This record gives sequence, structure tokens and C-alpha cells, in this order.
Amino acid sequence: MNGLETYFEAIDDSRSFIPATLRVDIDDDAIAKSHRSEIQSLFNGQYSKNNIIGFIDSNSAIVKVTSLEESKAIQRNIKNYNKNARGISAIETLEVFKPFITELKENETVKISLIDYLNFELNNAVKKAFESYCQERGVKVVETKYSPGLIIYKIQNATRAQLDSIGDFEALESITLMPQYSVQMDFLDSTDDLEIKEPKEGEEYPVIGVLDSGIAKNKYMNPWLVDRRFSSYPDDLIDNSHGTCVSSIIVYGDKLENQKWTGNSGCKLFDATVFPDETKEKIHEDELIENIREAINSNSDIKIWNLSLGTASEADINEFSDFGKALDDIQMSKDVIICKSTGNCKNFKTGHPKSRIAKSGDSMRSLVVGSITHSKNNTDISEINHPSPPFTRIGPGPANSIKPDLVSYGGNVGMLSGRVVQNGVKALAPDGNTVKIVGTSFSTPRVTSLLSELNFKVKEEFSPTLLKALAIHSAKYPSGVNFPINEKLNQMGGFGVATSADDIIYNDPHEITLILQENINRGEFIEILDFPFPESLVDENGFFYGEVKVTLVANPVLREKQGAEYCQSNVKLQFGTYEDIKNRDTTKATILNPIGPDDPKNVMLDSNYGSKFKRDTASDYARERMLLNYGKKYQPVKKYSVNLDEMTTARQRDALAAHRKWFAKIKGEYRNFAETRAIEDGEVLNQDFTLIVTIRDTKGVQQVYNEVSRLLETRNFLHSNIKLREEVRVNIDDISDL
Repeated sequence: MNGLETYFEAIDDSRSFIPATLRVDIDDDAIAKSHRSEIQSLFNGQYSKNNIIGFIDSNSAIVKVTSLEESKAIQRNIKNYNKNARGISAIETLEVFKPFITELKENETVKISLIDYLNFELNNAVKKAFESYCQERGVKVVETKYSPGLIIYKIQNATRAQLDSIGDFEALESITLMPQYSVQMDFLDSTDDLEIKEPKEGEEYPVIGVLDSGIAKNKYMNPWLVDRRFSSYPDDLIDNSHGTCVSSIIVYGDKLENQKWTGNSGCKLFDATVFPDETKEKIHEDELIENIREAINSNSDIKIWNLSLGTASEADINEFSDFGKALDDIQMSKDVIICKSTGNCKNFKTGHPKSRIAKSGDSMRSLVVGSITHSKNNTDISEINHPSPPFTRIGPGPANSIKPDLVSYGGNVGMLSGRVVQNGVKALAPDGNTVKIVGTSFSTPRVTSLLSELNFKVKEEFSPTLLKALAIHSAKYPSGVNFPINEKLNQMGGFGVATSADDIIYNDPHEITLILQENINRGEFIEILDFPFPESLVDENGFFYGEVKVTLVANPVLREKQGAEYCQSNVKLQFGTYEDIKNRDTTKATILNPIGPDDPKNVMLDSNYGSKFKRDTASDYARERMLLNYGKKYQPVKKYSVNLDEMTTARQRDALAAHRKWFAKIKGEYRNFAETRAIEDGEVLNQDFTLIVTIRDTKGVQQVYNEVSRLLETRNFLHSNIKLREEVRVNIDDISDL
């Protein structure tokens, strides 16, 4: 702290408003929310009640100190050990913050990040000062647009000496190489003859935006292209091979493979050419982001976008990528959903393990897709329905986030005499010929196609959380995959393979699916004390039985400079039984509801279920079993799938006796930083979420759909069936509406 005196004495008068910054390493045992207020209070100065402005990694805080007087006030706090012992004991080291500066060569394109002081006026003044600072040194800088919490500049053709001089700027956070992007295309010819699909005259079709290298107007694709397009490049700088293959799988994917993987009945395509022919022009990260943002901004009617482009760089263990944050900001501000490939790697060539997801595949709001195999030849590495040999990247994402979310079919690969042998999925080349190709670029459009069909058939207001929840709720791990559940999460795209649109929309008579879409404010909760669990699902021993599958997808509160705590919000779910309703004392500050459940038991806890079932990987139900302790992980997507028969005998007696009632409780939670900033800014923290609950009779006897429908009526639930388009034709004797 004494060293800050040197900073304030040495800083140029023209930049004296720029705060000093400290790096504070916090003990691993003290990063919980309960310690944050004590740590925060240590650094309270005379001007601010929250000087912690960001995090690096998982437990290194960045603290701003605005003046020498504030520095002395912080020193007094530290000296007052009797008052601040808990906060002081949480700190391992404290030092002046040093920017991260990578080794760079002459004349490279450089990415400059400045510190975000969480103050609009101060940030603007810092940016002007930085631009003047660079101009004085003959360095041309260009501000880029990633997301509101990121202040990033781009410098091209700077000398080593110029970059060294910039490294002394007081608000500098990092100097790194600006990432470049590329796509790999290796075609294998196929002799298949494909019938041309034509849109039916007078029929309405959904539109998907394809953020890629362009789409060829061949005889197959031209009928499905809308009459407008977006391009960041002239025609002579475009190679539409990659974009055409991706787009052909959106429209023709099921037909090419003779499978009903998505159930897409047709969709129009919007060509958003955001990527150039890389043999003629390179593209940097900031340019690609700007192209994507401009394409989506200028076509606000299109809600579902495919992005099968990314970087080869592996995501950090703790830090979320700037590219991923930019994609999150675009989706939030424009109310769209982006299906994003997890990225490819080439480790299989050298026998190395798969890489983790690529940067940009760590986008929290995107639906990120990995690849599994569709078939196996003699030379192929992976078995059918297993992760595509190490070209597909695996999870987890930063901060142990569940990424990718889903997988679909993207091909297989083998090695023969030291060379790569592809067993690709089918696609269409720009000339209209059928080709075979491998990569997560070509598993992703299948999920995009599925979402489009779901959004079209479900005639509700567009909701990213609903579409994601429907796809993830339907997902299963393919048969024959015998990984433990934690490895399934990492290896099999989080939650597995989604079923086709028609299978998602309709229920069997022996099951019912209930959907709740809501927005929940900080401090509020939703509690359903008479949840309509079917009373007929009671076995001969007097215990409830059946399968319960729950998916919860929230639109998270994100803060760019919080390191591993980028995701600042959580939706906590309890679902289970209780003995009876009891009166509660609302005079207590923490009691909001005058009634509540007596002896509640949450059936979605891992500890309720027998170990032998959790270790099971071979049974039929192992494909769907999903029992995880999400705890304080702040995951915006949660999924549980339990078979009540697998509950331990003691827990069955406590929780599943037939006389007990069922309840559901949803509560929003927020990290300390988000809560503190919200109080200062007057923001009301809230989250949109979609909750889906499916209850199924495992014996296939009871008419669960009809029974629960009656319970909804008799218990006075306001409810309605999901609205479907009139064009959908179903046999009402066989299936019921959702």
C-alpha cells in the first residue's frame, strides 16, 4: 500500500484522474459470498463503498484506489485488525496490479485491453487519454466493439519500441496478439444423387441466418434463399464452400443421411457472409465480431442464427473469452439465439487427448454443439454414437461451466499409414455435388435446424430460454455410450443428442410435460405448494414411483470483468414433497410467505439415490439419468432426470409416502458483486427462465396426461396448452398435445 504513493506522485497531471489498481489474491476458502462483504469493506475509501472492480481467474480481485487519501483510508482499515480480522485473514497477497503483456514481434496486429472502472465518465476520460497517449507516440489505435464491459483497442504495424511505450499507460490491462480466424475444408466426393426440395407455394417457412462464408446459388440451395443477403466482402473475396456445406445440412441434413435427426420440414436461409476467402484476405477477431453484430442488427426479424466459425485456441480454465462475451452481448441486446460450434482440434493425428472447447465456444447464452460419429469404417477411431475422434473438442468450459450443451452428428476419422482417412457426413458443395466432410461445423447446423423447426411449430412468442430448454429437455445420451455421468457431460456435449421436433412437441398418454416461463426479481421466489403430481403413481408399498425429468434454463446476469464469476446469477430449484402446510412468522425479515411447507424433501438431491444406480452406465435408463449437485456452480442450464424407484429405502420412507403433497420452489440468487453494483446503480436484478417438468409412468399403465390435466383444473392453476401451428397434423388417438 505504501508503494501507491510513488504512483500518485509520478503520474502525469493530464492523467492524474486515473486510479491506481491493486491485485488482491483471496484464499480459496474465502471466495464464498459470505466473505465478500468483509473483504469489500477493507477497501472502502472516502469516495466509494465498492472499490473491487473485477476479478482475474477465480480468486484474484482487482481493486481501484482513486487517490492518495483513499490509499491511506484503506491502510487504516487494514490496521484496524479487531474490526476487520475476517476480511484481512482472507487475503493471501496484495500487490500493485501489473498488466499482462505477451511477447510480440514487429508489425503484428495487437489487441489492447483497458481496465473497466465501472464508471461511465471515468472510462470515457481514460479512453480519450489513451488515444492521446498513443497519438503522441505515433501509434494509430482503433477502438473495437465487443461488449459494454470490455474496452478494447486494435493496433496494426506498431514497432517493438512503440508497444513498449504503450505498456506504461496507467489503465492498461493487457497487450496480446489479436486472434485470427480460419476454416478448414477437406471434401470427399460422394456419388449420391439427391432430389431437389422445393418450397410449397403459399406455405410459410421459418428463416435461419447463416453467419458464414456465403451460400452458393446452386439448384439445391437457391429455392431456399431469401431475396436479400448481407455481405462484408465483395464477391471476388468470397469462397462460399464452407457456408454452402453448412447451409445444405440445415435444409437437407435429414434427407442426405436418410434419417429423422431434426424433423425439419423446410426453412429459408439468410446468407450473412461475415468471413472472407482466407487465401485472399485474413480476418481478425474484432472484424469478425463487428461483421456478426452488423448482420444481426440489420436483420432483427431473424431470431435463430448458425455460427460454425471460431478459433483454434483452447478456452481458459477460469477466464471466459472476449469473443464469447461479445456473442453473449449480441444475443442479449438483439433477443436472438446463436447455435455455435464447439471447435475442432487435430490432436488425433499425434495420439494426444482431445482439447477442451475453443474460445468463443464458451459463450454462455449460445447453444454450443459438439460432434459424435454417425458410422464406423475399418480405419475409424471412434465407435458409432461416440465423440468424433479428437477433432471434436470437449468440456468443461471456463469455471467448470457445462459446455458444449448438445452434440449431433459430424463424422468420424481414422489413420492409415500416417495419413488421415475421413468418414464424413454428407453435405452439398457449391457446385451442387454431394460431398462428405467432418467437423463440428457440420454437427452444429443440425441443432440450428431443429431449433428453427421447434420455433416454427410452437406458435408462442419467441423465447431463447424456451427453445434451449425444449431441445435440452429432450436430449439423451446415445445407446452404447458407457461413460460415467460426469464424463458424459464433458465428452457428449453436456446433455446428449436432442430428438426430432415432432418427438419433442408431443407426449405419450402415460406422461405429461408442464412448462413454466417467468421472470423472477432479486429477493423474490416462486413456490407452488400443491404441485399436480399424479396421485395414481403409487406402488404396492404405498410410495410414489415414476420418472421425473426437470430442465431449467435461465437468461443469466453476466459481468465481463469478473473472471471465473462471469456468470453472476443462479436460479435455484427445489422439487419434492412435504407433509403439510404450516403457518410462518412474517414478522421475521427473511419470511415473506405466511404459509409454507412442513418437512419439505427435495427429491432432486444426489444424496437421495443409491450409489449402484449412479454408477450404472449400461441400463436403458442410464441414457437419461441426470443427477448432479449443481450447488453454487451458477450454471444457467440445469437438468435433472430421476427414477423414484432408485431412491434409497430410508429416503423413500421420508419423502415418497403416498399421503405427502408435492411442491416446486424457484428462487433467483446473485453473486456479491452483482448485488452491490445493483444497489449503487438502482438496477433491479432479474432473470427470465423456462422450467420444464416431465412426469412419466414407468409401468406404462396410468393415463398421466389426463389425470394431471384434471388436477390442474381442480386446483385452479391458470394454464393452457402450448399453441401449435394449424399446419401440424397429428393423430389424436395416439398422441396428446403438450
